[in-house]
Amino acid sequence: MGRFLLGMIVGAAAVWFYGRDLIDYVDDKTRIARSKAADTLHSAAETLQGPRETIDRRIS
Repeated sequence: MGRFLLGMIVGAAAVWFYGRDLIDYVDDKTRIARSKAADTLHSAAETLQGPRETIDRRIS
């Protein structure tokens, strides 16, 4: 139990001291992946727009 509490305290201290650095590091490393995901979603939306317009014309 004591080791768990010690680990919790050390972990909290690490986040306290290095939290901003960790956030910046993760943000830098995931920027490319997030950009690719956004491009993929945009491409999928454009691809689905054509069939949607066709369906809308047939329903109207």
